[in-house]
Amino acid sequence: MAINLFIIKLSIICMGLTDILGQPICFTMLMGIAGISIASYLGKLILLSLISFGIALVFLILLTSFFILNLKRLKYEMVDLISIISGLALLITRLRLSYPSPFYFIPLIILSIFYFVIVYKVFVSLKQVTFKHHLLGVAITLLSIGLRSYITLLSLIFASIGILIYFTITALILKSIMTTKRDIIGIIDGATWIQMGLSALISFAISPFSKLASLVFWYLALFLLPIVILVSILKLISVKIIRYHPSLWSVIFPQAVFSTDTFSIIRERLIVLPILYDVSFSVLLSAFSLFILFLSFTIFSVTR
Repeated sequence: MAINLFIIKLSIICMGLTDILGQPICFTMLMGIAGISIASYLGKLILLSLISFGIALVFLILLTSFFILNLKRLKYEMVDLISIISGLALLITRLRLSYPSPFYFIPLIILSIFYFVIVYKVFVSLKQVTFKHHLLGVAITLLSIGLRSYITLLSLIFASIGILIYFTITALILKSIMTTKRDIIGIIDGATWIQMGLSALISFAISPFSKLASLVFWYLALFLLPIVILVSILKLISVKIIRYHPSLWSVIFPQAVFSTDTFSIIRERLIVLPILYDVSFSVLLSAFSLFILFLSFTIFSVTR
């Protein structure tokens, strides 16, 4: 009897995990932990980098498995698939730091082809633009970074597309808010952080091509950071009951990429301020702490 109850309980947990982790948007989990690994690597926090890299590999296996299991009954927005491309591109970038190889070029090109197919379908079926659509800019910018050492011109083109998408999505969101008088607090979720994260990511991507443009986007990310913190706090205050939602994971990657970009600026001595390392380390620590918190929240949501 006890064994049967255990099996039933285990089946319920597996079904719950499939429902939660089987969604393509959940690959933002992989984006977050892989981003933390890259940031800690550049910040010379080797132990944290190795731990988060190991967690990223585990999440890759889990998310891929649950996504395949959930494939027949999936209901998702087309833009959610972009998080899969972003997560894989980030993992490839992290792998290259430890294991350099020219063979990463092939999967990056394959991901690029899938990216443009998905982008076409996103814009064809587009009805309403949200902050989550900044993932379109995130993916192409990550591919730009990955291709930098293989085809410099293609990397620059991809980075330029990322910038174009950034301003296009931002303009469409502002237009939607102004013309439809949408409740600003109502449209705020974890994906709001991607606006800030993409600014930092563009800064990192175009750094080899233009130090000035890189600094402009870093300052933009720095300007947006306290704003997204403030609006997130206002959102928490307005919500009576906090429930699990996959968009929560979108908070982690932007912090990780801001930390990565800041460590890069310190290393290249574009800005010489001792406090910058402390700022970058604090944001990185916040990202990792939130990852542990949201992971606990996810497990609790499934096992309760």
